[in-house]
Amino acid sequence: MLRRSFLWAAGASALAGCSGEGVTQVEEAASGGTPIPLRHARYLRLEQHSGYVVARLRAPVADQSGGQAQAREAVLVLAPTDRPIPTLPVALRDAAVIRTPVTRIAANAGSDEAFLGQIGVKDRLVAVGGRVSFDDDVRQGVIEGRIGQIGYNWHAPPNLDVLLAADPDVFLMRLSDPAQTPVLNRARRLGLTVAPTFAEDEPTYLGRAEWIRLHGLLTGRDAEAEHLFAEIETRVKALKTAAAARPAVPMLWAYPGGGDRWVATVRGAEQAYLADAGGRNLLLRPEDPRKWSSETLATEQILPVADKAEAWIIGDLHAAPPRSTAVESVSQAFRDGRLFANTGRSNLAANAYDWYQTAFVRPDWVLADFVKALHPDRVAEPFRFLKPVAQGIYG
Repeated sequence: MLRRSFLWAAGASALAGCSGEGVTQVEEAASGGTPIPLRHARYLRLEQHSGYVVARLRAPVADQSGGQAQAREAVLVLAPTDRPIPTLPVALRDAAVIRTPVTRIAANAGSDEAFLGQIGVKDRLVAVGGRVSFDDDVRQGVIEGRIGQIGYNWHAPPNLDVLLAADPDVFLMRLSDPAQTPVLNRARRLGLTVAPTFAEDEPTYLGRAEWIRLHGLLTGRDAEAEHLFAEIETRVKALKTAAAARPAVPMLWAYPGGGDRWVATVRGAEQAYLADAGGRNLLLRPEDPRKWSSETLATEQILPVADKAEAWIIGDLHAAPPRSTAVESVSQAFRDGRLFANTGRSNLAANAYDWYQTAFVRPDWVLADFVKALHPDRVAEPFRFLKPVAQGIYG
């Protein structure tokens, strides 16, 4: 899920036109803002100024030796419409000024749709990726033509003709392919206000969710966003405490990838769910921000640990039909019926999967599912994203 490998390769070029050569620490200090505390997000910074807020959206990039170089930034000035346009200091001369609250929003990623939905402003969407939103109202709006289709970030660069016709106050643009990089700059040249979003690239699940603070500030729902994130954070802490009181459960998160291959979660924010829910990932790998959270492994790499798994997240919307159950049948998880899939919030008829939308925004819901799967008596609420699956049926 973490596609940081692309951002490291293309992040610098994608943001080169956002704020000149990137805002230096000296320039940032000269802008005179007071930091708005963020506890988890690494690629978002917020500053309160007199009469406006500055948002710095950062993309991580790698140096040639493979380490992490200074991130490049896009800088937004969020200026309320009920006040005069502010006179900006020199350090903010290249920032994009957005009059808030915005009332017309375009987004090419399901996660940004979900952020807006969670703070009650999904009705402000005028363009989205297409017809596979998990939200029924948004999807119906697209079908009826009230909401434009600009193309999803993981398929193609946005359709600028549709975007121009939609006339958004801001376009929340998620970058997932190098081919989309020049389109970002072209959209700006056409007069569109573009905010590149990197919530999905945060190394922690709470860091992802904390981007709701930006969505709140853009839409005038900052109090609601702050309150909701505080609730999410509190719930996560309680779930982690409950799980920590129990012995760790040996487990796997790996689904059939076709042939003799398995796609396994081994690190990153997804692995953190397992650890925080009281699981011991039998395929744990060292953390490396340059790598994805999952790896494709051969059957020979799964078999040595499969017999130790007491729980197994084996289903996924991308899972291939297994040719047999020979690998997983050696596990206690298979014998005890403790097999799960992450497709609990799916609308198959609409080809819509909330795992790639609301799961980014509500990590408390996701973590509750994992705790319930590993320690059923610790969570009374029903599953949301996870669901139990039968032997050999992993969709």
